[in-house]
Amino acid sequence: MKRMILCLLSFMTAFGGNAQLIKGKIIGRDRAPIDNAAVVMQDADSAYVDSAITDSLGFFSITSDLTSYRLIVQHMLYETYEHLYTDRHEISIQLVEKDHTLGEVIVRGERPAVRLVDGKITYDMPRLLEGKVVSNAYESLLQLPGVREQNGGLVLAGSTGVTILVNGQMTSMPAASLLAALKMLPYDRIQSAEIMYSAPPQYHIRGAAINVILKGGSSNEGLSGQVNTGYEQKYYANYAAGLSLQYSASKLATDLDYSYNRIQACSGVDIYSNHLFNGVVREIEQFNRGYRKSGVHNIRLNTDCKLSGEDKVGITYTSQITHGLDNNENSTGTFSRSTNHKKNDKPIQMHNVLLNYSSGFGLKTGVEYTGYEDATSQHFVENKENRENDFNACSKQTVSRYRVFADQSHTVSAWTLTYGAQYLYAADHSSQRYQSLAGQDMSASGMDSKLKEYTGNLYAGFEKTIGDKLSLSASLTGEYYKLADFAEWTAFPALEANYSISPAHMALLSFSSDKVYPAYWELHGGTGYLNGYAELHGNPLLRPYRKYSGQLSYILKSKYILTAFYNYLKDYSDQLPYQSPDRLALIYQSLNYDYKQVAGLNLIVPFTAGSALDSRLTLNGFYDKVKSSAFHGLSFDNDNFVFYSRLDNTITVSSKPNIKLEFNAAYISKNIQGPAELSALWNVDAGVKWSFLHDMAELRLKGSDLFNSWTPDVTMKYASQDVKMNLIPDSRTVSVSFTLRLGDFNPSDRKVDVSRFGTK
Repeated sequence: MKRMILCLLSFMTAFGGNAQLIKGKIIGRDRAPIDNAAVVMQDADSAYVDSAITDSLGFFSITSDLTSYRLIVQHMLYETYEHLYTDRHEISIQLVEKDHTLGEVIVRGERPAVRLVDGKITYDMPRLLEGKVVSNAYESLLQLPGVREQNGGLVLAGSTGVTILVNGQMTSMPAASLLAALKMLPYDRIQSAEIMYSAPPQYHIRGAAINVILKGGSSNEGLSGQVNTGYEQKYYANYAAGLSLQYSASKLATDLDYSYNRIQACSGVDIYSNHLFNGVVREIEQFNRGYRKSGVHNIRLNTDCKLSGEDKVGITYTSQITHGLDNNENSTGTFSRSTNHKKNDKPIQMHNVLLNYSSGFGLKTGVEYTGYEDATSQHFVENKENRENDFNACSKQTVSRYRVFADQSHTVSAWTLTYGAQYLYAADHSSQRYQSLAGQDMSASGMDSKLKEYTGNLYAGFEKTIGDKLSLSASLTGEYYKLADFAEWTAFPALEANYSISPAHMALLSFSSDKVYPAYWELHGGTGYLNGYAELHGNPLLRPYRKYSGQLSYILKSKYILTAFYNYLKDYSDQLPYQSPDRLALIYQSLNYDYKQVAGLNLIVPFTAGSALDSRLTLNGFYDKVKSSAFHGLSFDNDNFVFYSRLDNTITVSSKPNIKLEFNAAYISKNIQGPAELSALWNVDAGVKWSFLHDMAELRLKGSDLFNSWTPDVTMKYASQDVKMNLIPDSRTVSVSFTLRLGDFNPSDRKVDVSRFGTK
């Protein structure tokens, strides 16, 4: 196997080693990338040689053996550029905007908000966000057609999960930290967003992704920056503040980002359980109410240095520190009364260092280290029938992870060959110790476990344009994975085909495969106590599950999008409650099912009414099915048809003063989660935005889920299981934000993957 891989790499390197790849980037004012610019190559005698079109980042590439050539760059909004080059393969060209003064002539047109570029559904974000009441990057992503919020994260219609990339870099923070980082990123920093149902392997992710392309920084040397503040009112108030600084010199660029978030939240669930125990059904009602607060510091320091030619080296330090964690849960009911208090013994810390290098001949490589440390104490007091409980618990987790990667591409004629490798090693030490204050033996509930994880993958792929209508890309990734005594070889194929029927009719076919790994803490066999009735159990037998995903999208007139999709998840895992037959306990535990499959259609229809109304209708219908033959000794086969709809409206109230009004509404019918049923949901959002000081300042007022109706109730009634959980909503949000633009700003774009870290 190793010999075959080495031969493959040697062949591909030799095959592309003689290619003369001329690459460049086209930029405009403030170094913003210019897409869809035509780049024409001529020889020294002005004879045509080849041509290319710049992508969403302004990049182009042409293969030629010429040492002297002429480049002509044309774009309808910029002056034509022409220059003779001698033996240069890395070029940066800045265009000058045209003077569009026509005198007595008014030209009206509609700039398309969506295009299909190299297999990516690409959105012009300034056009898409025009007039929208958004204040940050996270809210901007929710404006993407087919993207919605669910369980505190983002969902993309037609996919089973989506990864957020920033400037093509892997987004590697846990969900809560990622949301905080996106909410601190100004929305007007986004140049475009690319939706990929099958991300290329050089991103080192598989499956669906949203790539957020940020605008370029200032072309001037010196110091620039921006201060951000925000206020959000749910049941409790939340505050955020941040500072971003950028220093640019001729060959050096340094970015410093700092943010602080003061987070407060309430939670609650009412549990109604008809629990079958010893042949008798026991009616149990428990009512939980909780309060959580913490402070989170986020720090990112990034330095990039240009070496000789186009070689670059960069180092990035990322840190997240959580302090003042105070989590209180009170439970009352017919079964028991309990109080549960958690706090961190010392700040929860995550530190990450990435050193990366990119060369002028297409090689990108790097090494990364991530360290994570969490120590949390719990004091639990319970009074219930014929029993009292009082104990302290200490949960700890320490994770060290190392990553090494390398990627290379070669262009040969009309083919682009890509290949690369990545190796990851992680060591996790997790423990949970109980100290009973009521004289009980709780040693069986504790654990002390060490895990070592090894992941190595190697990929190879190609991109090929056939004629002027069809482009094709495909790749195959081989992966070796080992965790404890579980080891597995897996192959991940991916395919994407883009066919342009005409300039107004485009089709995109995508196929991808992936594997989803459980969180480290889930793999340990410890027990956590939520209240006197509900417990959280780990599962050392939990295994990764496979995902196979296919989508067929049709884009009409660069605005209407119809997507058919099918997703199959083998050995799918989920965490659901289960009424134990051995004792009166409701156990939450992640288990592997047989499979889960989803098939459906998604339709996006934008429409306008003059210059006053800009609307978009999203319709999504899908069939959801999940099956398990070993759910705690039971089996289920559950399916359901689901319908989702959303209407977004932006209304121009006044142009002078510049005031925009936003009104949105959404509905989703009842859904399933394993053997459980989720209730139907609906919500209404509204907001207003006032732009002034020549649009340099914006004041926004927004209300989300105004009727607090976007939180589901959960019902599980099958076989011996009969339980209902009413979740107490805290989704109604009123926020006020203010933006004052002062100079240039280029925020950091890296985040660190600790999605599988953390105690629960």
